[in-house]
Amino acid sequence: MKKILVLFILISIITAFSAVEIKISGWPGNPNEETAMMKVVENFNNTHKDIKVVWDPIPGDYKQTLLTRLSAGTAPDIFYIDISYFQEFANKNVLLPLDLYVKKDNYDIDDFYENLIDGFTSNNRLYGIPKDFSTLALYYNEEIFDKYDVEYPTSNDTWQDFLSKAQKLKQNGYETPLVLDADFNRAIPFIIGNDGKLVNDDLSTAITSQKSIEGIEFYVNLINKYGVGFEPSNVGSGWIGEAIANSKVAMGMSGPWTKGFIEEQYPDMKDKIKVVELPVGKKRASMIYTVSWSINRQTKNRQEAWEVLKYLTTEGQKVFTERTSILPSRKSLAQNIKNNSNKVFFDSVEYGIPWTVPTKTGIFSRANDQINSLLKDLFYNKITIEEAQNIINQKYDEWNSSN
Repeated sequence: MKKILVLFILISIITAFSAVEIKISGWPGNPNEETAMMKVVENFNNTHKDIKVVWDPIPGDYKQTLLTRLSAGTAPDIFYIDISYFQEFANKNVLLPLDLYVKKDNYDIDDFYENLIDGFTSNNRLYGIPKDFSTLALYYNEEIFDKYDVEYPTSNDTWQDFLSKAQKLKQNGYETPLVLDADFNRAIPFIIGNDGKLVNDDLSTAITSQKSIEGIEFYVNLINKYGVGFEPSNVGSGWIGEAIANSKVAMGMSGPWTKGFIEEQYPDMKDKIKVVELPVGKKRASMIYTVSWSINRQTKNRQEAWEVLKYLTTEGQKVFTERTSILPSRKSLAQNIKNNSNKVFFDSVEYGIPWTVPTKTGIFSRANDQINSLLKDLFYNKITIEEAQNIINQKYDEWNSSN
């Protein structure tokens, strides 16, 4: 009996002092990002004996896999949520509100860029802390502009300046001035820059309003009317960054990931390719791409998960900033790397809008796919802008239904 009692006591002691495991998930990153993540996990585990963090990336269709695991009750404690589908997850009530934790610990939420925090707020409640961010800017190849005697783009160029420089390149013999994607999020800066908007106050679509359509029209006209724009596949490239790095085009709109790609894969090009802010319409506009660290509402270890999330967005973010090309979401960390080569991306966050389109259901993915398809048809004059406008008006609610 005494042996059993001693054994019971030992088991109780071991259990009491065993570390709580917190599983964190996201999609797998590039080798640099994976190495940085493992360093963050190692640092945390070395300094927190009562909590053990396990990094468990989800390959493949991240969003659908995460939704499936949330429904089955097998989701990780903490996970990435992309801003583009944040509202869908918030509406499903699967994310833990963080406001009370922030207040209780005096967590410095004001150190984050306001646009990023707003992007993960729903009904005045905070459901995620931004991990990092990216914005769009205009890359250009100085060698090509020099060779064809065209002035470099600047951060003060208007839409007309931008178009005129692309046209002059073509007139002077350079056939592929600009690379573009049939992606709605790349057209949004032209909608917002034209004083257009994406949704009305009642969450009905405003994409087809006059100012919004004019912005879309300018974007697609770069290919179908002016002939200065080309998709990556049309210049022998897999994506925009590759087209820029290989000098297949003179200009392209992309984010800081292209800068990192060029530095790693095409180091001889990094001094030849420069970056400026996107051209200015009636006002400045850019996209903000960001991902949150969010906590599973069903986690049995909420306080421990919050401790991990705090670390990931403070000391952990510092490690990522030092070891990868990500842009930190904390202003205090941004000050350390806001050099000439990435300054435009930080400048753009002040006026950029998060890549999300609010809808009544929180779902926009199907509408996004359909609009991308319409953009491709517009690129090649398969439909008119008026026909695209009518299709969106007729189908928008159906695309965003939860059925």
